[in-house]
Amino acid sequence: MEDLARPDVTIVNRQRGAGTRVLLDLQLRDLGISSDSVRGYDHEVETHTAAAAAVASGTADVGLGIQSAARAMDLDFVPVARERYDLAILEARHESPEVAHLLATLRSESFKAVARELGGYDTSDTGKIMATTGPGARPVSIE
Repeated sequence: MEDLARPDVTIVNRQRGAGTRVLLDLQLRDLGISSDSVRGYDHEVETHTAAAAAVASGTADVGLGIQSAARAMDLDFVPVARERYDLAILEARHESPEVAHLLATLRSESFKAVARELGGYDTSDTGKIMATTGPGARPVSIE
């Protein structure tokens, strides 16, 4: 991350509010690096794929994004963080056929295989109930 402050390195950034942008800003703050010293910091794109495309086209040297986007553009990838994503389900919808179908899909080996093939996804906890809310509540969140 320190290399982002080098004058010969140009980044492509994600838009304000994106989780990837928040991660970058936190990393820069923790390292004491001002965004003003990061060349390309103001060049914002909306998606991981757009960031990877900017690097692949030579518009930028580096951009934060997910491994599957880097892989799709045949770019090198260096992990800088690991994130867990949860799916929150309203208690009133937990028993619906649509949610049951969604959960079955998430738990299927075919879905997990596709996610692993994309690159960068750990599916070891996919489909597991991770949290509930309130006393006697039904499960509402899975990874």
